[in-house]
Amino acid sequence: MSSMTEQFSAATKSQLEAQFHILNTLASTAVDSAEKLIALNIDTTKASMEKSSAAAKQWLTLKDPKEFFSLPTAQPGGFDALLAYGRELYSIAASAQSELVKSAQSTFQQVTELAATKATVATVSATPPVATEVAVVPKVVKAKPAAAPIPEQAEFIEVKAPAKAAPRLKK
Repeated sequence: MSSMTEQFSAATKSQLEAQFHILNTLASTAVDSAEKLIALNIDTTKASMEKSSAAAKQWLTLKDPKEFFSLPTAQPGGFDALLAYGRELYSIAASAQSELVKSAQSTFQQVTELAATKATVATVSATPPVATEVAVVPKVVKAKPAAAPIPEQAEFIEVKAPAKAAPRLKK
């Protein structure tokens, strides 16, 4: 009897460990991804501020309006920086997704193994124990009182309710 209790206790313990493992993985993946995203945003903001300050310094060094119109109107690196930001953001999301999928697969495998263990425990507990000198005592069955018979009625009384006349509409 104690071995079955120990088996169920071990199965419950392994199930709880699997749940803690998946929660720990989810939390650490979320924190790591948030950390990477914050670092990416800080780096992008720094680069943008440096670009803006360089442009402001260039404007401040202008001495006449002709130089203002000779400045390039569009910085060619702006679109490239946007694409680089998007690629890095995608990389962070893809790595987080792959970590979560790996964790889910390992947890699924652990749960499958745990279910197989529980099935083994259930089959072991379903087998009848070896009998050793069991006294068989016959069960005493008490008689239930019979229900009273329903009297038969030869006549049924038909009751007719007077029909109400429909109310007349006033014109």
